[in-house]
Amino acid sequence: MAFQNGRVTLTKDPELNKRLTLRKDLIEKKAQRTSISANSARVVFVLDHSGSMRTMYNDGTVQTLLERIFPMAMYFDDNSELDFYWFDSVYRCLDPVTPDNLIGYVQKVILSRKDHFGTTCYAPVMQEITERFAVRERSDMPTFVVFITDGANSDKTAAKQVLTEASRFNIFWKFIGIGKEQFEFLERLDTLKNRFVDNANFVSVNDLAVLSDDELYTLLLEEYSDWLAACRQSGIPV
Repeated sequence: MAFQNGRVTLTKDPELNKRLTLRKDLIEKKAQRTSISANSARVVFVLDHSGSMRTMYNDGTVQTLLERIFPMAMYFDDNSELDFYWFDSVYRCLDPVTPDNLIGYVQKVILSRKDHFGTTCYAPVMQEITERFAVRERSDMPTFVVFITDGANSDKTAAKQVLTEASRFNIFWKFIGIGKEQFEFLERLDTLKNRFVDNANFVSVNDLAVLSDDELYTLLLEEYSDWLAACRQSGIPV
């Protein structure tokens, strides 16, 4: 949450504020129940921008999803900022999502750019996130990446290499496959060999809209506590 003059501020929409607060409280309860041992993290939302996602950007689905992911930053990030990237064959790092710009973010910040919806490559955005949070903005605070895609990528070898290299740093990757794709590659990333620690978890969801908030946050936090413990055992600061 943002703080102004010592008072907590959210968005200008009271009904949205109620939903955000309830979701943040739900995440807090789940974190406590699963014994998550790090109460702070930088939260990064990484979203597919390939052609097959165009309708979801235009019909409000992505805006609704953003409003459900943002409470993760409300709970874990002391500034309540959700770093945002979209990716297709390239990637864009956009303005962080905050209480001030959450309302209408997709239309004002993403669609207003009129960027081309391209093909699907994972590695470039994964490399950028690794270099940013492990090198340029290195911190003992862990980074929690929520990475959502609806299709297979064309750069499997490069993506495996980036994830392997990233396993030495305090970055946790939550891969979520949406839609009817089989996501065989993401399943392989989840069990990839030769990593310093197991730094990723994958879940497949046919339709995020049918998941309750309780179900969504259970999926998001799955294996995070295990990863924190593995980092500490391996000397990775979290």
